Amino acid sequence: MIFISLKYGMGDIVILSNPAIFAERIRQLRKAKGYSQLMLAHKAKCSRKTIIDLEAGENVAFYTVFRVIAALGMALEIVDNRIDLKSLADLVEHDE
Repeated sequence: MIFISLKYGMGDIVILSNPAIFAERIRQLRKAKGYSQLMLAHKAKCSRKTIIDLEAGENVAFYTVFRVIAALGMALEIVDNRIDLKSLADLVEHDE
């Protein structure tokens, strides 16, 4: 399973496992910063409609998501929690 996490500084890490959770977190972060949708759109160099779509969990260009996250002072990390074949082989080897 692949997760997306939002990081703020060295502390706040939020794991986001689906678009609805991601959308809600963007809305929460925007409101916590005191930004209107229009203000965030201006900072992220996109339209207010794009922010509305993003907060509704709609499909938005990935580079736009990066700009919105940066405008909120956050960082994005994609975490792949699937086991890779080498790790699986190491586990089997240690069990024998």
